[in-house]
Amino acid sequence: MARAFREIRGNITKLNPPHFASERNLWVMMVKENDQWIGLCSRNEEKIKAYHRQLETQQTAQNLNLTVQATTLTQERVKMAEYAFGILGQTPAQEIVQAVQFFNDHKAKQQTPTISEAADLFYDRQSKRELSEFTLRDYRRLVTNLKLTFGTKRVAELTASDVTQFIEAVPYPAGKRARFIYLRAFLQFCSGKGNHHANGSSWLIGNPLQWQAPRTEMKEISVLKFDEIVRLLRSASDHRVLPYFIFRLFSMVRTEEMIRFVAIHPTVNGHPLINLEAQRISITNQIFKKRSHNQHRGRFYNQLHPTFLKWLEYFAKQECSLDCSPEMAFEVKQMAGRPVAERNVLRHTAITYHCLLTRDPVKTAYVAGNSFGIIQNHYLNMNVPNEDVAKLYDLTPNRARELGIL
Repeated sequence: MARAFREIRGNITKLNPPHFASERNLWVMMVKENDQWIGLCSRNEEKIKAYHRQLETQQTAQNLNLTVQATTLTQERVKMAEYAFGILGQTPAQEIVQAVQFFNDHKAKQQTPTISEAADLFYDRQSKRELSEFTLRDYRRLVTNLKLTFGTKRVAELTASDVTQFIEAVPYPAGKRARFIYLRAFLQFCSGKGNHHANGSSWLIGNPLQWQAPRTEMKEISVLKFDEIVRLLRSASDHRVLPYFIFRLFSMVRTEEMIRFVAIHPTVNGHPLINLEAQRISITNQIFKKRSHNQHRGRFYNQLHPTFLKWLEYFAKQECSLDCSPEMAFEVKQMAGRPVAERNVLRHTAITYHCLLTRDPVKTAYVAGNSFGIIQNHYLNMNVPNEDVAKLYDLTPNRARELGIL
């Protein structure tokens, strides 16, 4: 059995073609490995010439800083590769390698879903969570804008420039910040967070979210003064929706919470969550759908303020409805002279006045269903006069008659 040639693993600096040494009746080939000459001999011409071609390939690979390994390609596939190489003509070998690498990368990107498909999967997941109607509305808006902007583009093709332009397309700073927040949740989903469609892998290459929010100017939180509250309540009384606004001002519930609260029962009498004897209003998980790891939290408004309690007793006696449509609430605020943009002014006012009254921000945060940090940064206006706070919490039904509200 013929011996195998010595394996050449070092750096091939010189390679001479095989020649026949007639005096020895052998084929001889000289190879310079790591600056040291090595002689290889064989009586088989085809065998030594084949090894010469292998060493030539190995030498070329070393010059290109590549690693040559044994191939499992069939002879037919090798011919196909040679044919493809011939089509490329005089293209340098290094450029061919780069082209193949580019093809592999592009192929991996094409295996990820389109942004439209990913957006639908993302919204389907969000719709199954315990989210408010307004949060879902914002997610729907994001999905619509993603589809309109990117269409059939693949998720893995998203670049930092694409994402930044998408955020900056919104004209106002608050809109940019909101789009950034919701888009971040979408990109986390595409990275595999809570996404069983990705099978534990990421559809994204790197992190395309590199947008930096600009610094915002400090603005005073919009809150109603007491005379504005009186004007608002007079307008509400004229439209026969006074109970709704009184309840919002003293209970501090959100708009969507009020809608759910009234949907359970429209009046104070018979409402399962209002207990006048215990002086308590229960905001259960049916009302308080705040996101959390535990989707069953609720809160209580215990020891109702005497003024609020008198109003509830008055509404119970009169069998007044707490209901008010969004359109009517908007009209009442408009007639009271409030700007259209002040969507949360009622909740801002309720939280600010309660916090200044009790001087207990933790209690206010609990009753309102927020953290103190959120209240401090987004709801509390410390410039409201103490006199206005005292007037609101002295605004009993009797006092309201004196002011022309009832």
